[in-house]
Amino acid sequence: MACHSEQSEESQLLGQMLRDAQHDKLCECEKLTEFSALKDCALQRERSLKMQYMPVVLKRAIITILFPCIVSGTTDFDKASLVEQTIEAVKSFMVQSPSPWPDEWKQEYIETIRKEIDLHRDVTHFDLRLEILRKGFGPYWEGLTKTRDSSLFDVYRTRIRWYTEHLMGTKFPNEEERKKLHNQYTDIWIYAANSLVEQFPFLDPNTVQIAKQDDLSECYSKIDAPLIPVYLRPMSEAQVEQIKQRWDKLRYARVDLLRRLGDSSTTLVDSRDAPLSSAKRDYELTKESLSQLLGLVWMVVPQRPDYYLNALENHTKVAERRFQSERQARSDQQRLEKERSRQLLQTEHISFVLSALLETPQYLEGIPSIITQKQSPLEQQDKTAKGGDAYELKNGLQE
Repeated sequence: MACHSEQSEESQLLGQMLRDAQHDKLCECEKLTEFSALKDCALQRERSLKMQYMPVVLKRAIITILFPCIVSGTTDFDKASLVEQTIEAVKSFMVQSPSPWPDEWKQEYIETIRKEIDLHRDVTHFDLRLEILRKGFGPYWEGLTKTRDSSLFDVYRTRIRWYTEHLMGTKFPNEEERKKLHNQYTDIWIYAANSLVEQFPFLDPNTVQIAKQDDLSECYSKIDAPLIPVYLRPMSEAQVEQIKQRWDKLRYARVDLLRRLGDSSTTLVDSRDAPLSSAKRDYELTKESLSQLLGLVWMVVPQRPDYYLNALENHTKVAERRFQSERQARSDQQRLEKERSRQLLQTEHISFVLSALLETPQYLEGIPSIITQKQSPLEQQDKTAKGGDAYELKNGLQE
C-alpha cells in the first residue's frame, strides 16, 4: 500500500511538471506572438511615418537645389531663353549699325560673347547681368570705328570678351554701391570743371557748366547699363583722390589744347557780350579737357587682361608698319616727280636748243639782204676803198 501511494505521488508530480512546462511553453508562444505583433505594428507605423514626411523631405531637397536660382530670379529652364534673347539683341544692333566686316568676323564676334556667357551660367543675378549687356551693347557698338583691318577687329573682339567676362564674373553691385559710383563721378567732374575755370578765368562759367553736365549725362547713362568696366563698381576714396591729383598735373596739356583751338586770349569778358565763337571755344575746351578724366579713371580700375593687351600691341605694330610703308611710298612718289620734273626741264632745254639751231640758217640768210637794203648812198663807194670784193657780202654769199 505504501509503495502504491508513492507511485501515485510521483505520477501526480510528473503530471504537474508537464502541465507547468506546457503552461510555460504556451506563455512563451503568446509572448512571441505578442512581440511579433508589436514588431509588425512598429514597422507599419514607421512606414506610415515615412510616407507622411516624404513630401516634406522632397520639398526641402527641391528648395535646397533650386535656392541659388530662386535668389538670382531665374532657373536653368529660363537661362537658355535669356541667352538667346541677348544674342538676338546683339545681332539686331549689328544689323542696325552695319559694319564692313566679313560674315566670318561677325559670327566670330557673336560667338565670343556667347562663350563668355556660357562660362558664367551659375553666377548670381544672371538675368540682370544679361539685361545690362543688352542695354549697354547698342551705344557701345555705335561708338566703334569699324574697318576691314583684321588687327583692329582682333582688338574689338578681345575687348568685348573682356567686357563680358568682367560683367559676368565681377561681384554684382547693389543699389547703394551704384549710387556711390554715381556720386563719385559727379564729385570728380565738378572738381575738374571748377579747376578749369580757375585756370582760365576768361571762360564763361555757364558754358563750362553746360559742357560738364553734358559730359556727366553720358557717364550716368553708362552707369545705368555698366557694360564697360569703369562704370560697374565704385572706386575707393584713395582712387578718387589719385584721379584729382593727376588731373591737376595736366594743366599744361590744357594750355596746349587752348592754343590748338586758336585763341590764347586771357581777357575776362562779360558773358552777355561774348560772341558766339567764344562760347563755342569755351564749350569745346571744356569738353576736350574733361575727356582727359576718363583716361585717368581707366588708370585706377581693374587691369586689362593679357589677351587684350597682346591684341592691342599687335595692332600697334601693324599700324606702324603701315605708316612706314605709306611714308616710303610718298617718298618714292616725290622722288619720281622730281625726276620727271628734271627730265621735263632737260627736254625743254633740248627742245629750245634744237629750235634755235633750226632757225639759225634762216636767220643767217636773212641778215645780208637786210643790211643791203639799209645801205645808204654814201656807203656806195669804190670797191678798192672798202678792201675789194671781200666786203661784198651778198655777192660773196652767192658765190
